[in-house]
Amino acid sequence: MASNERSQRRKSSMEEPPYLSGDAEFRVLLFGRSGRSQFSLANSILGTDVFSDELCNITESQRHRSEAFERKLAVVNTPNLSEYQASQKELRRVFKLSVCMSSPGPYVVLFAFDLNNISPSAVSILELVTKHFGDSILNHMMVVVCHEEEKEDSALEEKVKTNRDFRELIEKCGRRYHLFNERKARRDEKISRQLLGKMDDMVRENGCRFYSNHQYQEAEERIQKEECFMMKGRKKEMLTKRKELESRYTCEGLEKELQSRYTGEGLEKELESRYTGEGLEKELQSRYTGEGLEKELESRYTGEGLEKELESRYTGEGLEKELLQFETRIRVENREKAERKISEVLGFTLTAVDYAAAVGKGAALGALCGAVVGFEGMAVGAAVGAVVGGFIGGAASAAWGYLTNTAAQMNRR
Repeated sequence: MASNERSQRRKSSMEEPPYLSGDAEFRVLLFGRSGRSQFSLANSILGTDVFSDELCNITESQRHRSEAFERKLAVVNTPNLSEYQASQKELRRVFKLSVCMSSPGPYVVLFAFDLNNISPSAVSILELVTKHFGDSILNHMMVVVCHEEEKEDSALEEKVKTNRDFRELIEKCGRRYHLFNERKARRDEKISRQLLGKMDDMVRENGCRFYSNHQYQEAEERIQKEECFMMKGRKKEMLTKRKELESRYTCEGLEKELQSRYTGEGLEKELESRYTGEGLEKELQSRYTGEGLEKELESRYTGEGLEKELESRYTGEGLEKELLQFETRIRVENREKAERKISEVLGFTLTAVDYAAAVGKGAALGALCGAVVGFEGMAVGAAVGAVVGGFIGGAASAAWGYLTNTAAQMNRR
């Protein structure tokens, strides 16, 4: 009996997404068909207003973090794709930044649009996303229809299901969709919890794993390397900060703080700077009289009360807490800088190396074949071989990307 109970507990923990049982972030990648609804949805998921009600678009991907609904959250918002009139080069830049910001991969991808703005362009936007991220991202995607209607969801479902474009959209996403009432969500967090519950169910269906492919894997690997490089560069800064904190919070630093703030001249100066003459006397008499004043002063500035306050702030736990806060801030700064830097070169280096290798091999083979007819034949053969190698290298690179992406998805199932 006890063995069965332990088995059930193990099974339950294995089926629980890591962000619900540990310190892992619940990473959400959010694409929008309508800017205002997209940002209202982000606010509801994060449990705080990071975007204003008037905001309709952003110029580049943004990530916001919070702790709400018993988990750590990170939501990456992309620009409103329905209004994004940029070149393919700019669009790739937006997508690459969103990859780096949601690396090592999002648990959930949401495609949000307004109830009254369902059009054929919604499907074309989804095609843009899958073209860059791969078709397998659809396994982690849910369509969210945002609205402010007072009608029951059942009546609204009938309305959207009659829309051909909506039906095509959800078919591509495994028929996963959610009607999200923005107005009710602002008043009742239960609306947000219902959406998060559906998202958790989808994560469980995907084996409690986040979405990843060769692009995410490359991004994460390079981001971590860049972080290590940055951390080495800031090692001196961190050592200096540690020494500064240790001098402030231990031994001599503590003694000086005690003497200057809470005894003799230090205490008198503090009180005199805040209240002087008649003002000080009135303040003391109005706030504390007789026994009450004595107790307050004794608990704040002498004996056990003083010791507890200072020990908690200036020794042991207080020192470690401030050191941890400083190191965490450094790591967050390094991570964000590394993400932006890698997003600018993501996918370029690998492709350039592949092409260079293919061109070099093609040129060598062409030169070898042309050597039969002499030096001029070698030169012509090398040139032709380089061109052919370049074409073959491009096809090989695309094929390799497809194969690694497919293999990554198979491994995650």
